Amino acid sequence: MIEEKVGFCTLCKSRCGTINVVENGWLKKVVPNPDHPTGKAMCLKGRSAPEVVHNSRRLTAPLRRTTPKSDPDPQWVEISWGEALDETADRLKGHVAKGGSESVAFAVTSGSSSPLSDSADWILRLIRGFGSPNLCYAAEICTWHKDYAHAFTFGSGIPAADYSNSELILLWGHNPSNVWLAQAEAIAAAQTRGAKLAVIDPRRTPFAGRADHWLRVRPGTDAALAMGLARELIERAAFDGDFVRDWTNAPFLVRSDNGKFLRSRDLLHDDMAQREQDYLVWDDATKGLLPAALKQKSAALSASHVVATKTGNVLCRTAFDLYRDAVAPFDPDTVERLTGVAPTTFAAFAQALGSAKKISYHTWTGTGQHRNATQTERAIATLYALIGSFDVRGGNVQITLLPTPVLHSMALKPQEQRAKALGLADRPLGPPLNGWITSTDLYDAIIDRRPYGVEALVTFGTNLLVSHPAPGRCKQALQDLDLYVHFDLSTIRPRIMPISCFPSQRPGNTRRFG
Repeated sequence: MIEEKVGFCTLCKSRCGTINVVENGWLKKVVPNPDHPTGKAMCLKGRSAPEVVHNSRRLTAPLRRTTPKSDPDPQWVEISWGEALDETADRLKGHVAKGGSESVAFAVTSGSSSPLSDSADWILRLIRGFGSPNLCYAAEICTWHKDYAHAFTFGSGIPAADYSNSELILLWGHNPSNVWLAQAEAIAAAQTRGAKLAVIDPRRTPFAGRADHWLRVRPGTDAALAMGLARELIERAAFDGDFVRDWTNAPFLVRSDNGKFLRSRDLLHDDMAQREQDYLVWDDATKGLLPAALKQKSAALSASHVVATKTGNVLCRTAFDLYRDAVAPFDPDTVERLTGVAPTTFAAFAQALGSAKKISYHTWTGTGQHRNATQTERAIATLYALIGSFDVRGGNVQITLLPTPVLHSMALKPQEQRAKALGLADRPLGPPLNGWITSTDLYDAIIDRRPYGVEALVTFGTNLLVSHPAPGRCKQALQDLDLYVHFDLSTIRPRIMPISCFPSQRPGNTRRFG
C-alpha cells in the first residue's frame, strides 16, 4: 500500500513542508509540499531522507567499546537498552558525587544544519535538569553574533527580515540557497517583484550572481566595510536622522573624563534631582540640558559642551559625534586597502543604502566564524541603526511570539552553579553566560584540569573533531576522559546510543522561525 503523509523536514531550521511517500511502511520518497508555507522547494539533503532512514549502517542497539580509546579498532559489542542506560546513569551519578555536576560536560550539534531542530529543547532541558553549567554548543562559531551579540545594540537577536515588502535586501555572509531554502524562495520572489539585492560575500554564490550589488569583501574585514559605509552615510547626511535621534542613544551626552554617559545625578547644580538616573541630551531649542526620556525633537545629534559636574567641569559630546569620529578613518581608499572592495563598487552600494527606505538583511557564518565576530556584528548593527529600517514594514521586524516557558534557561539555575560555567570569568558577556562553553575551555578542563577537572562527556550528534578548532587537542581530551557517551555514530566513544531518525520523530519544538 502506498501512502502520502504530510510533514516537514527537520534537517535544518528552515523546516520545509514535505510530502512523504510511504510504501508498505517503507519511506520511499520525500517531495516538497506546495501547500505548506515553506514547502515550495526542497534541497538535496531533505530529498535524501530515505537514504538516511534505511541506511544499512544505522545503529539499532546501544554499543559498548571493548578496546582502549587509542586503539584504531574499536571492537564494539551490542548491549541492551536497560544495561546501557543503567550503566551510564550510575557512572554519571558517581561523577556528580565526586566532583559535582560541573564535572560532567555535554555537547550538542547545531539544529541549524542537522535533524536536531525539534529535539534540542528536550536535550537542553535534560542537561540543565542534570545541573551542569557546561554545554559545548558551537554558539561561538555559528549563531552567537547574530542571535546574541546583536542584542548589545538592539536588545534582541536579528529579527525576521520582511523580504516581501523590502526595497533593498542585503545578504551579508549568508547563502540561503544552500542553507535556508525558505529564505531563498522569499528573496527570489521579492526580486521578481522588483526589490534590489546586495550580496557581501567573497564567493560567487547563486544570489551573488544575480545581485544588483556584489561586494567581494576580503574574509574577516567585514567590520571595516561596515564602518566605511557608516562614514559614507554620515558624510552625505543619507541616514535616517529621526530614527537615530528618537530610537537610539546617539544624542546622549558622553563624559570625556570617564567615557560614561552624563546623568542628572552627575550635575553640580542638579535641578532634576527627581530624575537622577536620567541620561542627558543637549536641547537645541532651550540651549540647555534635558533628560533624554523626554524625547524632544530638538535634541542635538551633534553637540559639544563643558558641563559643571560634581567632579569639576567636564567636556561632554554626543554619542553620535563619537561614532562619527570612530568611522572617520574608513574612507573609500582605506576600505579598499582593507577589504578589497573597489571604491566604485563601494560608492554605488552606499548610494543604494542611503536612498532605499525599506531595507532588510541577514548575516550568518560569513561574519560569525572569525575571531572578531562580536565587534563585526556591532559594526553592522550600528550601521543598520543609521538606516532606520529596524522593526518597520520591509525591514527587519520584531514579531511577538506566543509566550512559551523556557524550561532550560540558565537563569533557572542557582547563581553559584551558573558561575562555574567554563570561560565565564574571561568572557562574562559571551556564550558562557548562557552556559555555552567553547571547545577550547572544555579541552583545558579535561586535559589540564583548569579551572577544575571535567571527567565525563555526553554528546548528542556533534563531532568535535571536525566541527571545532584544534582537532589534535580534541583527540587528546577525548582520550583523557573517564566516561564518554555519544548519541549517534562514532569510532572513539566508549558507549554509543542510537537515536531515531527525523522522519519518525514526534515534533517537540515549541519555537518557530520565519
